[in-house]
Amino acid sequence: RMPRKRAEPVTITEEQILQYANVPVYVAAQYIGWSTTTLYYALRDGRAPFGFASCHENEQAETVWAYNICPRLLVGYKNGTLPCMGLHELVKLLIGELEALLGGDLLPKLMLKSFAQAAGKLEGVNTVV
Repeated sequence: RMPRKRAEPVTITEEQILQYANVPVYVAAQYIGWSTTTLYYALRDGRAPFGFASCHENEQAETVWAYNICPRLLVGYKNGTLPCMGLHELVKLLIGELEALLGGDLLPKLMLKSFAQAAGKLEGVNTVV
């Protein structure tokens, strides 16, 4: 048996990406060097800051996914100019701001602690904002 030959990677330019109104998932994946499957899951999980996925049921009661990838945000992501914040960092920032706002009251601090613990359980989701 001969070893399987891999196709040469396709080079997609920033100009080509910016021509799309909605970048197809396979094109976006090639552009940023991800597998198509990885990008599908990242969009579904809300972990791709340059796009999103939505699902609905069609007439046959099958789940159908639709994907939207913003060309400018995708280019910004690849170039490192798209500001991103992980869920953990966002929760820390919010808790710090709320503590400063609420002062020394004990009840709000207990509520914040519960919020932080609940958010910690979501950390595996690793949402990007």
